[in-house]
Amino acid sequence: MTLGDVKAIFFYASLFPAFIDISALTLPDISTILLITAVTVGGIKLVYAYTATKIMLMGKELAIENKARLVSGCLMVGAGTYLITKT
Repeated sequence: MTLGDVKAIFFYASLFPAFIDISALTLPDISTILLITAVTVGGIKLVYAYTATKIMLMGKELAIENKARLVSGCLMVGAGTYLITKT
C-alpha cells in the first residue's frame, strides 16, 4: 500500500484551479496545497492500514482466520462463476 498515491494526489490537485485563482498563487501557497493534498490522501491510507491491522489481529484472536479465508474465497469464486455464466 502506498501512502503517496500519485494518481489520487494529481486528481485532487487538478480540482484546485476550479476553486483557487492560479495567477495569485505564491510559492508558499503552492507548497501548502501540495502538503495538504499529500497528507489527506496519505492520512486516509494510514487509516485503512490501521483498520486492516486491527481486523487481522481480531481475526487471529478469535481463531477464525482460516474460516474467513474459506468463506471469502467461496464468495469470490461464486461471484466469478455468476459473472461468467451471466449472459
